Amino acid sequence: MSNDALIVGGGLQGCAIALFLARAGWRVTVVEKNLAGRHASGVNAGGLRSLMRDVREYPLSLRAMDMWAKLADVVGAVAAESCEVRLGTAQIALAMDAAELQWCEARSRSMRRRDIHSEELIAPDALHRLLPGLSGAALGGLISRRDGHANPANAARAFRKAAEAAGVRIMEQCKMHDLAPKPAGGWRAETDAGAIEAEWVLNCAGAWGSDLAARLGETLPIKVTALSMMVTARVKPFITPVVIGVDQPLSFKQSAVGSLVIGGGILGKPFLEGDTSFTVMERMASSAAATVAAFPVLAGVPVVRTWTGLEGATPDGIPFIGPSLSHPGLWHVFGFCGHGFQLAPAVGEAVAQSLVSGDIDPRLAPFAVDRLQFQTPRKEEAVP
Repeated sequence: MSNDALIVGGGLQGCAIALFLARAGWRVTVVEKNLAGRHASGVNAGGLRSLMRDVREYPLSLRAMDMWAKLADVVGAVAAESCEVRLGTAQIALAMDAAELQWCEARSRSMRRRDIHSEELIAPDALHRLLPGLSGAALGGLISRRDGHANPANAARAFRKAAEAAGVRIMEQCKMHDLAPKPAGGWRAETDAGAIEAEWVLNCAGAWGSDLAARLGETLPIKVTALSMMVTARVKPFITPVVIGVDQPLSFKQSAVGSLVIGGGILGKPFLEGDTSFTVMERMASSAAATVAAFPVLAGVPVVRTWTGLEGATPDGIPFIGPSLSHPGLWHVFGFCGHGFQLAPAVGEAVAQSLVSGDIDPRLAPFAVDRLQFQTPRKEEAVP
């Protein structure tokens, strides 16, 4: 087979794979029916997080953290600066009651048994020193000191521009109407821009990935979600770490200008057919309430903007990454469950290297597309 690749989906995963394939000498076309990075890639919280990550993702996550730390080597110095990568500011998971603290202690023991030492228990006194204004109800938690955050919209643009600079052809606002294997091998796609032929196809269609797989006769189930975010008015800088909840819908960080960017996994209303999604305001109240419960000093700070982004969640909480079992020359890379941002550079590298070498990177084995037929998710591996 030749080294022509068609990538369906211009999000961060698709552009990262395209970048590394192009640098390996491949001819790559990315077809994106909207704008590159329009959905989950560009509108997430931007967390660079290993904290509380599913252990099956850890090998990729550790590699990705090294790549984020040296992002200039991946996308260039100017683009890397625009991504506002901040590592070493830490991410902290708060235990707000005894049950959450017990879970943190069990998680810490489990991680040490696996020889993973990036997560530490943090006592209340140290917690309050790092997080001024924290409620006295906080009992402790977990901290990953190397973690941090970046600007997701700028990162999506940086990977897209780096891919183009490497020779990738990115076709935005270009719908794919049909995709079929050719009798003699390879693929033919019918798009708004005409027919595109390639030896390899990568399904990086995000929330639409399951639909594309189904069109090719494969069942790769996801639940389409619309994860919601909100940003507040500016307040005086008071925290550096990113703060997340254990069981609470809590996730926030303070931006450089002082505003709080708040998530927490609150679901909006997806409208897949219309390529959009909507905030459900009454649901956002639970995230705001969890933030105020943890930091009472923030009561009354106004929310100035909300948004959502479409994403796909798999039944066992980790993405599908691997070759099709039905069609030679087809890979699936989607279903990142709202936590694929940090993984993207390592996913791009590992998928590209697998295609170039012909040997699947062993770090991708847990994400095989047929895994749901043979196993059920292990509770100790799941993020609560």
